[in-house]
Amino acid sequence: MTEGTPTSIKFFYEKGKYFRVAHVDGAIGGLTPTRDIFVSLYSQRTALPQVVEQNIAPDGNLGAVVDTVGKRGIFREMEIGIVITPEVADELAAFLKQHARAARETEPKDRSRVEKIQ
Repeated sequence: MTEGTPTSIKFFYEKGKYFRVAHVDGAIGGLTPTRDIFVSLYSQRTALPQVVEQNIAPDGNLGAVVDTVGKRGIFREMEIGIVITPEVADELAAFLKQHARAARETEPKDRSRVEKIQ
């Protein structure tokens, strides 16, 4: 390093206008025409009905379900799509592996204590 060359740099982090936290169950994607990597992160659940018809009991309470209309199966909601370079993909993979390893190594022996805190 030459004299006057900084020896450190500060990075300032700020949440973007559309920042949010999303639960992710999986990913789907592939290579783009420019050889970047497209990844769509999704959460999954059973499909929610579009319409539910229920009987009304004589006392005014809801009774049994008569009919449901909607999709059957597992619904995957695409939460976000990202485009990253292969170099960023390597860095992201290393980051995720490092934190997965740390989570396993520090996992409490009694999971019920964690559930009570939440």
